Amino acid sequence: MVSSATFRRAIQIAPVVAVQTEYSVVSRDIESSAGTDLLATCRELGVAVVCATPLGRGLLTSTFSQGDEVGDEKDQRVRVMPRFLPANREQNVKAVGTFKELARKKGCSVSQLALAWLLNQGDDIIPIPGTKRLKYLEQNWGSLSISLTDEEEAEIRHFGDTVELAGGSLPEQFRGHVFRDTKEESS
Repeated sequence: MVSSATFRRAIQIAPVVAVQTEYSVVSRDIESSAGTDLLATCRELGVAVVCATPLGRGLLTSTFSQGDEVGDEKDQRVRVMPRFLPANREQNVKAVGTFKELARKKGCSVSQLALAWLLNQGDDIIPIPGTKRLKYLEQNWGSLSISLTDEEEAEIRHFGDTVELAGGSLPEQFRGHVFRDTKEESS
């Protein structure tokens, strides 16, 4: 993921219309100094944000929130992503249960609520959920018709602010590369 400083240098070299980065209800670093205020920088420069992993790598889905296995034997998440490791699974299923309740109250699926929240963040936010099956594509598409009240937006933000997930969103060996600055070229 690019830092704001590196992005500012890049946009001086070539036009950029979008930045792809992790952004979801449970991963909002780009909104704060932890993510070098990347969202504010993109908005200042008129650049869209393409939201990679808008469903938290599958965490914000009905499948995971029900405690069902995510993926199959080829799925790397269950072997390397800390939030999906067996030691963290029970706590994270319980934590996502709170979000599942918000979705139930809204009358939609967990993934639909997560995507609707992202779409509610502005026209410059473009979620790109990975979809293996037609039924999930159709379900995700349904998020386009969900509008959120200010109260629902606040509830979802509160969930994102207070949820205690076990394990990080990335393996330890990758964390040092998140929002890392590149060296500034000398003139």
